[in-house]
This record gives sequence, structure tokens and C-alpha cells, in this order.
Amino acid sequence: MNNGRLPAPGDLFSGSTGRSAVSAESLPRWFDARRIENALNREKAPDRAERCDILNKSLALEPLTIEETAALMRVEDEAGITAILTSADVVKQRVYGDRIVLSAPLHVTNHCESECLYCANRRSNGRVERKYMTPPEMREAALKLIRQGHKRVFLVSGQLPGDDVDYLAEAAAILYTVHDGGGEIRCVNVSAGPLEAPQYAALLDAFVGTMLIYQDTYHEPDYRAAHVAGPKRDFSARLNAPGAAFMAGAPDVGGGLMLGLGPWRYDLLGLVQHETHLAGEYGMNFRTVSLHRMRPAPGSLMEVPHPVNDADYLRCIAITRLAVPHAGIVLTTREPSGIWRRGCGVGASQLLTGSVANPYDDWTRATGSKIPFPLGEDCRVDEVVSFLLEEARHLPSFCAACPRLGRRGADFLSLVREYGIGNLCGPNSAASFLEFLLRYATPRNRPLGESLLAEKLDNMSDHERGAAERLLAKVRSNCLDEFI
Repeated sequence: MNNGRLPAPGDLFSGSTGRSAVSAESLPRWFDARRIENALNREKAPDRAERCDILNKSLALEPLTIEETAALMRVEDEAGITAILTSADVVKQRVYGDRIVLSAPLHVTNHCESECLYCANRRSNGRVERKYMTPPEMREAALKLIRQGHKRVFLVSGQLPGDDVDYLAEAAAILYTVHDGGGEIRCVNVSAGPLEAPQYAALLDAFVGTMLIYQDTYHEPDYRAAHVAGPKRDFSARLNAPGAAFMAGAPDVGGGLMLGLGPWRYDLLGLVQHETHLAGEYGMNFRTVSLHRMRPAPGSLMEVPHPVNDADYLRCIAITRLAVPHAGIVLTTREPSGIWRRGCGVGASQLLTGSVANPYDDWTRATGSKIPFPLGEDCRVDEVVSFLLEEARHLPSFCAACPRLGRRGADFLSLVREYGIGNLCGPNSAASFLEFLLRYATPRNRPLGESLLAEKLDNMSDHERGAAERLLAKVRSNCLDEFI
């Protein structure tokens, strides 16, 4: 394993901070910046008839083209925006049902080989203490998550050297071995950069679920200005990474944007273009799309280049849902101003609810003192559950059935495309939520949760309700991990 040696200051900016040595000619052929720019040059908003045609296409669960997506971005009138937000929620309900999946990001190390000017993990940042979590610390962190009810984890690290992929694989394997009574981690996803085929194989052997490869921005000038050294500097490699992961046998790959690093409209069209390429070349799409806004970090060397206000953030979530209807859209409850709450009603299907090890958490330390890598931050998942029960009226879900039953990759996508997965998600989410209620919820949330479960059962079809009631009866009789 790499010992976390940081480069000498003179090693940092050995190349230009603008365009890297990778030329425009080496970019993948599917990435067509001119087409994106041409779509953005549209000046007129769609009339009502065109807007309805586009929304009806989304409601039929058909992916949108770049031009159709750009047309929705031109809508500015209140009625039109309301129609977009409402349609996005309907699409989400048709694909995934009325539930929000809850997961926790777990930062296991903040060592990094890249120099990304916006990030606290950047390799020359002297304001943070560097650390690899040890196996006992990983087990302690897993126990803290389990005791709050979590079953799903996003494993997060800096951009590690290739030989440290074994460290991530070991971390995933360790998390699966931790038990607390009937509690356990049932799904571990990993955030990683471009890897070689044997490295993906090592992660798959550790039963990693989705490989998360964030593009951050598709806007090449902003990408190159922000990523000035290290592996992440290679814009072309980043664009090619999801395809390489599919080629290496990874069945599920997630993408993501750091909204604000590039112009959000450009980035969303880049995402749509990427989705179209993956579907055509590999018959696959992103399993998830994470939409997080850029915010200042300790030791950051740049301001947010293209700030995204709350209203535009909600539009971005909704238009993403309409443009790529089958992807799980992931938000974080650390989103400033709590706008994630409204995001749950305009197309989002998953929430990251906190972490027990977050190197960005304490940003208030005096200049000159290093920010330690914490090991005990509270996750407060019950507060998120309270919101879902009392305000959003969405069913909180801790379900991890699909990856464990082999509903992955092309099989999962086929299921979602042909039938929607709500008929499975409803019963499975109900069972995973009842397990949470009986073992981890606060006394205040238990009756609220039981009431919402009864409401959701009443709204299910006879087939779904029968399946859900059978699962719930098993959970009440102390059977755990029940799903169909």
C-alpha cells in the first residue's frame, strides 16, 4: 500500500495549469462539444405543444436527446417550470415507486494523488491531516452506521495510486463482516477514478456494488483549469472511464456532476450525451447519477466558477430525471440551505445521509492548525427519516435486494425499462423500513412510521400489497433481511 508520501512543492505544477498534454484530437469521438454548444445556442423557449411532446416522451420513460433536454432548459415561465418539476416526480414514481433510498458515505482515507484546486484532499493541501483508516477503525465506523440503522454505504477516498485499490477492496470486505445483533452492512458502493481491468476485478471480488466515477464537469476548459496535476488531470481518461469499467466487467457504474464547477446546462447536456453513448456502445446506462453542488473546502485554491442557485438546482434535478429516466438520482443531505428536501419531490430517488468519517466536516479551525481526520461524526439518519415521514410522505428505504439477487447491469436495466421496478421496490422498501422502525427508530418516529406504512399499503396494487404483507409479517416475527 502506498504510504501517502506527498510530493515536494516543486513537483506540483510541472505542466501548464490550462490545457494538458492531451490534445483535443485524443478526446473520444462520442464527445461532441460542438453539438452541445449548438443545442445551448437555442434562443426560443419551446411553445406549449413542443414542451408537452417532450414531457410526454419522458413520461413514457424514453430518454431525451440533447436538443430536447436543451429545450426544457429554455423554459422560464412559472407554469412551464411547474410542469417540468411535476413531471419529473411522476417519472420517478413510475420507475422506482414512492420511496427514497438512504445510504451513508464513509470516507476511509483522504490521501490523494491528484491536485484538484477545489478539493480538501488535493495532494499539496497542508491544512488537513492525512490518514488511512485502519481495519479496527473501519469496523468501529461500520458499527456506528449499523447502530443508526444503515445498511448501504458509499466508500469514499481520494484518488489513490493503482496499488491502493487493494486497500479499498479490503475496506469493502471488512464492512461486510461487521455485525451488531441482526444489523449489518448489505451493500457497499465505491467511488473510484479510472482503473485497469484487474483493479475493477479486485473490487468486484470484494462484492462492491456500483462503481462511482464522477466526471464533475464535462466543460473541458473548466475541467482543465481545476485539475492541474495528477491522474485526474487527464480529461480524456475521465470521459472514457465509465466505458472502460463496463468493458472490464463492472455491471453497474454511477456517474456524477459537481454542479458549479462548469456551467450546469452544459454539464447536463454532456451527461445526456454520455448516457446516449453508453447505451449505444455497451447497452448500459449510469446506474446512478449524483448531483452535488460545489462548495468551499478547507485549503481550496478556487472559488465556485459557476454558482448554481436553489431554483436552478431543482430544475437540474428535474431535467436530469426527465432526460435519463432510468437512473437513480442521488442527493446529499449536506446540501446547503436544505434544498435536498425539495429535491425529493422533483425526481431524486436516493439520499446520502451523513458520514462517520468526513474530512470536510470541521471547517472552522484557526488558520495554521490542521484539520484532523475525524472518526466519530454523528449521522443523524433519524432526522432524515422524520422529514420523509412528516413532510415528504415518502417511504424511507434501506433495501439492498437488487445487487444481492443479481439484479445488476443489463438485467436490472431491462427490468426497469420493461416493467419499472416499483412493484418490487414497494414491498422490499416496506420490509427494510419496518426493520429500521423496530430496531433503530426513535420512539417518536415509530408510530409515524407505522402510520405511513399503513398508508402505503393501502395505495399498493393487490399483488404488491400481498407481497408486502407477507414480508412485513416475517419481519414482525423477528425474521431479518426479508425481500423478494
